[in-house]
Amino acid sequence: MSRNEKKKYTISLLGEFIDKSMEDEFLEDNLCLSSKITSYISLVFGFILGLFLLSSFFSKEKPPLFFNIVFIRLLFIIVSIIVFFVSKKTKKPRNLIYIITLYQAAMVLTYLFTLKQLDSLNYFSFIGLMVITLAIYLLPNKIILSQIITIVFSILFFLYPLHKIENITDSEFYRIIAYQVILLLYCNINYYCTETSKRKKFVANKELLNLSAKDPLTGIYNRTKFDDEINKWISFSERYGNTFSLIIFDIDDFKGINDNYGHLVGDSVIKRICETISKSIRDTDIFARWGGDEFVLLLPNTDIQQAKEMAERMRKNICNNSYELDIKITCSFGVASYMKNDTKQSLLRKADNLLLHAKESGKDRVVS
Repeated sequence: MSRNEKKKYTISLLGEFIDKSMEDEFLEDNLCLSSKITSYISLVFGFILGLFLLSSFFSKEKPPLFFNIVFIRLLFIIVSIIVFFVSKKTKKPRNLIYIITLYQAAMVLTYLFTLKQLDSLNYFSFIGLMVITLAIYLLPNKIILSQIITIVFSILFFLYPLHKIENITDSEFYRIIAYQVILLLYCNINYYCTETSKRKKFVANKELLNLSAKDPLTGIYNRTKFDDEINKWISFSERYGNTFSLIIFDIDDFKGINDNYGHLVGDSVIKRICETISKSIRDTDIFARWGGDEFVLLLPNTDIQQAKEMAERMRKNICNNSYELDIKITCSFGVASYMKNDTKQSLLRKADNLLLHAKESGKDRVVS
């Protein structure tokens, strides 16, 4: 792994990738699971509060502001149902984070406003604080947002509702604060370990996927990856009308290089050509080894004239390069552009026939 990749994959003390683009990629990849977790947890929380609401109707002793409590709890149940449906349909990770954060805030406000309606509290109120703190950390939010919400929640609880608990001594008061601090530490340590583990697994899978898509000799994409990309671009072009072009090229008289200088020199030539081409193309272009000494490039949003000009630049760069044992290397290019009703086979056949024409016309040239 290169130094840049190691830096890109570094995980901060918040259990997130330091690199923003990598973190966004992880969140996008994890969106489906996070949406499911959020939707079902909100449904469970709403159901639990519904049970509390139901039991309060059958309670013999009702507080003076009983209907205020009913209204607050009903409001939270409605919010839970909304979160259940909205989170399942969310398509952007950032939007899901906003939904989760608002829902966590709703949990806190529901509990604090409920306690405010009661004349006196008991130790079960503190248990409620701990349960809601745990519930907040169950939701797949950014750790910094969960930390802010739970810390503000704890401060508000200790500033006002806790003093309603009857016969609480100073030592018990500070002990309860200590328990809450310990719980917050446990939650944060667990979150960090869990999120770090998820991201390490994501990196391992990403590296494995990259290896499976790369040619072992050259490090460029292999034929399997190229097939996936061309199918994707054909589908994209059929839907939106965007054009793309294809370049197929091979090394002229490569068999002679292998026969005269050996396969190690042949491999060195292939790698040198791939390095040259990689420097000549855009980040969006797909460069793959088609087989042996034959290569293919997919150029998104590129018409035939632009593709031909690019192929000509590549041809000159390859020709002007220096190679092992001062071998003179040239390549022939076939350039084709996607047309309506083209299939993968028809487009590749067009480019391959043009490459054959370049060979028959004297090699070291571009034919489109």
